[in-house]
Amino acid sequence: MTMDQRDVKNPTLVDVAKKAGVSLSTAARVLRNSDYAVDARLKEKVNVAAKAVGYVPNLVARRLRGGRQGVVGLVIGDMLDAHYGMIAESVTKRAETAHSTFAIVCNMQRDPLLEIKYLRKLLEYRVDGIIIAGGGFDQWTHHGELVETVEELKRSGTVVVSLMPRNIQVPVFAADSEAIGISKAKFIVENGHKKIGILLGPARNDMTKQRMQAMTSYLSGHMVDYAIANIDSTPEAGARGAAEMLLRNPDFTALICGSDAIAFGAISHLRSEGIEIPARISVMGLGNTRLATLSTPRLTTVEMNFNRAGEAALDFIMSDNASSSPSSGEVIGHSIVVGETFASL
Repeated sequence: MTMDQRDVKNPTLVDVAKKAGVSLSTAARVLRNSDYAVDARLKEKVNVAAKAVGYVPNLVARRLRGGRQGVVGLVIGDMLDAHYGMIAESVTKRAETAHSTFAIVCNMQRDPLLEIKYLRKLLEYRVDGIIIAGGGFDQWTHHGELVETVEELKRSGTVVVSLMPRNIQVPVFAADSEAIGISKAKFIVENGHKKIGILLGPARNDMTKQRMQAMTSYLSGHMVDYAIANIDSTPEAGARGAAEMLLRNPDFTALICGSDAIAFGAISHLRSEGIEIPARISVMGLGNTRLATLSTPRLTTVEMNFNRAGEAALDFIMSDNASSSPSSGEVIGHSIVVGETFASL
């Protein structure tokens, strides 16, 4: 008979207690790290017995009994995008160092249906909470199904938070999109630019829309001429977007980008065309990711404090009153990081 044909029984607390020669209650107290005092010798016997029989605590069962698993879910948009990498790093590090827990990281690969699939998977695993950090590419398609899934998660007792406004009833830990748009517009005006190109991320995104409306409204009020293109938030798309802007509006003096990734690609293309940065064209990114420091020259960008957002979201999930105390989340601060790619005219 093969291993697959046998009915393999997972070791239980009963097996551990029998192996250690202790009562079931004593084995349970030791393996569940109960505050109840247990003799050190008995603890050692129970731990040795657990290893011998291959006992592993059933965290899902613990969650169903009303306890915590010590597991959270993190759904990110694209592992190849630097800012999602920053979020994943900050959340997993915070989980380990501050909360003695760990995070299951799911990469939705810019696919709204895959995002919903992962949320439902995390529901099956009964995680303590979920941080939604994806969905920055298409927030409108399948939105009804997303809302339904989030409400189901909340009914199950899972704490759900988001790192961007998604028009769902969960706490949001993110920078103010409109305020960012105005900050970028003010910086453009203060540096004397009157004709600019704007390369934004995907159009089906409320954050992008809010930043664009705030920025263009301010620019229009200060007689700044602009041309807009919505592209993917990747270096490759940034290079193509810069080429398009040169054809559409060859005398623009600044290129404002919806992400550092877009700006990185745009700078690469402009330099390949022999265009001096910032002497001929200034470039500005968004996010202050590692791509900003890798850029040559160093990218001027907006610090959005992704690390702080991820940590604050996790701290909220792990707080004692997260499931009972209503919260709108936290507005994360932002600031202009002046690098070497933006010149004053």
